[in-house]
Amino acid sequence: MAALTLAVERLAAATVLSCHGALVAASAMQLETALSQLLLRPEPRIVVNLAGVPVIDCTGVMMLRVTAGIAVEHGGSLVLAAPNAQVVHTLREGGTLSTIPTYRTVDAAVLRDAHELVKDPEPGQSTTTAWPMNSSDRRRTA
Repeated sequence: MAALTLAVERLAAATVLSCHGALVAASAMQLETALSQLLLRPEPRIVVNLAGVPVIDCTGVMMLRVTAGIAVEHGGSLVLAAPNAQVVHTLREGGTLSTIPTYRTVDAAVLRDAHELVKDPEPGQSTTTAWPMNSSDRRRTA
């Protein structure tokens, strides 16, 4: 797997941390170091751009959740932006979509555009699709 690379862009409304590579246990220290630096600012407003992240594991998710909590304690926030479908699935499975605002695009995250939030499904709505079934696999009932 490719190494994680990070880029920081300071905007008037927020600081955008763009990640490129897998956010997994092997890259956790890199991510932690970058996020720690961003938390040093007063009232940090951090947008984590996940557009370049093909996969995230529970270590990456926990790092984001802990940092989001610390940002709030310091009067700021941490939000996520532009995750792919696989990353959204992992965030959903870990309960993170309900705890960290996640937006479809970086611009929406910077502007906090509620119309562009990635939402958890409604209660009772399945997050998985049924396995495809060939007609020959179906059993006939009489």
